[in-house]
Amino acid sequence: MRGLEGKVGRESGFALALLMWMIAGMSLLVTAVIHFAQDDIGLAERRLNEAREWSVARGLAMLAVRDATLAPYAAGVEADESVEQDVKQGEDGDSSGQIGHVFKKRYELEGYAGVAAVYPASGYISLNGGSEYELQRLFVAVGGATELESQKMASGIVDYRNGKSPTSAAMDDFLGFRSREELLNVPGMRKSVYDRVKDYVQAYETSTLDVSRTSRVLRAIFGAGDAESSSANGRATSGSNKGVTGGGSAALADGLITFESVNRARAASFSGNDFSAVEVDLFVDGKIRSRHRVWVSNSRNNLFSSERLSLREDATS
Repeated sequence: MRGLEGKVGRESGFALALLMWMIAGMSLLVTAVIHFAQDDIGLAERRLNEAREWSVARGLAMLAVRDATLAPYAAGVEADESVEQDVKQGEDGDSSGQIGHVFKKRYELEGYAGVAAVYPASGYISLNGGSEYELQRLFVAVGGATELESQKMASGIVDYRNGKSPTSAAMDDFLGFRSREELLNVPGMRKSVYDRVKDYVQAYETSTLDVSRTSRVLRAIFGAGDAESSSANGRATSGSNKGVTGGGSAALADGLITFESVNRARAASFSGNDFSAVEVDLFVDGKIRSRHRVWVSNSRNNLFSSERLSLREDATS
């Protein structure tokens, strides 16, 4: 009898131990499920916030373009004094109006404070029309490249946009650079250089750099006294350049509708239009949250594309 009782006791102990292990396992499983659920919720919240910021940035961009268009008619004579004042203050001034011949204004929308600055496409270095000199200066002064690296990259860009590089020559209906990301297709382009210069280039017009209506960074590099940047060398487009604004329509390759073919056709449809870029800094509680650049077609008065910009260390509300 005692042997039977001992056997029953051991089996009960094993059963209790097994039950405890099952409870512990279930607890770990529930903890893991809660943890992953929290991660999913956090990721969803971040995506929602990002989508909200993109929407606010686009809305402020359209408001800024409207206000920039109306400013010359509403400002009158008194605006000239404020323009001169803002130019002396530089881009870090808080007042609205023309800063360095660039319209800049502060807005409040949906819990965000936004500072929007409207630049022409010529306020950036054109990937489809910029000279090798402009590109080299940008890669050295901003990208941190050596002189030899900058020469190789600038020459590679000219070959790429003219359809002379292996990559671009193999493309059907090539229209030149269609986005800044295509810089990574250029031989010799380093990711570190690209990350530094990507906010100062554009692929929408073949215009030369307008030093009077560009960012503070590019004004410092290409000052008004820089004769070479404002000379005929400022535009390096050739007859063979088939850039985005070079005209012509892009037929869909083999009748197939793909993201690539739609992008090319869309870019070609805007051929010859003037573009404005609105750079929007979004702030929450006085701290910058994100920076966006929204491209707007002036002739059609609608949004064309938007890009996320790098955060500036000197950004202020």
